[in-house]
Amino acid sequence: MVKHWQWLFLGLIGYCSSVASETLSTTTASSTVPNDVVTVLSHSQGRFTDIGIKRALICHLPQLTTCLQLLPQRLQQQRGFSPQAIRRAIGYKSAMVLSADDDVIAGIIVVNPTKDVLVQSGSIGLTTYQLPLVQQAQLTLWHEIGHLHNIRLQNKLLPGSLTEYQHEWLADLYLLWQIAQHYSDLDLAWQQFHRRNLALINDSDNLSHWSSPQLQVVLTHYNVTQLQDFILYDDFIAAVFPLMPSWSSRDMAEFSSLVQRTFGAGVVQPLPGYMFWRQPKLIEVLLPTLEQLMGKAPAQHWLQNQFSTVE
Repeated sequence: MVKHWQWLFLGLIGYCSSVASETLSTTTASSTVPNDVVTVLSHSQGRFTDIGIKRALICHLPQLTTCLQLLPQRLQQQRGFSPQAIRRAIGYKSAMVLSADDDVIAGIIVVNPTKDVLVQSGSIGLTTYQLPLVQQAQLTLWHEIGHLHNIRLQNKLLPGSLTEYQHEWLADLYLLWQIAQHYSDLDLAWQQFHRRNLALINDSDNLSHWSSPQLQVVLTHYNVTQLQDFILYDDFIAAVFPLMPSWSSRDMAEFSSLVQRTFGAGVVQPLPGYMFWRQPKLIEVLLPTLEQLMGKAPAQHWLQNQFSTVE
């Protein structure tokens, strides 16, 4: 979710000049950090990560007040960066990013460990499916860091104006790139793909975070070795952004309506011809997840019952 004011609140869930190293381990600030920011960081206080030529402060919610003291005074004095304002904004979310209008600090990422998501659930008919989530805290952090990198690239490699939906799937593309830089396979990227699909199945309101179509484009165009060749995130996004689908608000509304009619709690019988022009894309994106959850034959049988465009 994007709100414009003196800062931006972005979503629920690197270095641009080197292979990113934003893991959950303790780090210390480098000598390039201005004196009015911090000299040495401990895990209990917070830590900084590079966002291009700027830096972002990563805070854990239980240590928020102490962590925010690592910011320069000019930001601490802004109401939006007060502990009270941040606690109200994060609510029940597992993480949140605030983008700063500042020459040194790109923003603040707040992580709430007590809200870590361990499983994604979704009901299809009378059956509820669950997807266990591993390394989700790390993926969430990369997603939030991705928001700030994509803001950095606006009016450069990315359009100056991005919708809320674009902000969310772009953050997941950053997450995918990070996975390729840190792992020898793309299993966690597929986990994120399935998670976003299952969240949509569970509630059509999650369409705002439905990055599965965009993740699928990358996952079908590149293998892990090819993705690892993109040492810089900037090079990666320059290559893949032109491949992404461009959907209008009307397109998204039609997807939302089709998802509600297919998976909504009040649905009593299928309407196979409903929004037939949107069915092929929805089927294409959901199919890997349905096969993962149901098995190939049951998934195909279910789709044939639901959609007129499935042979």
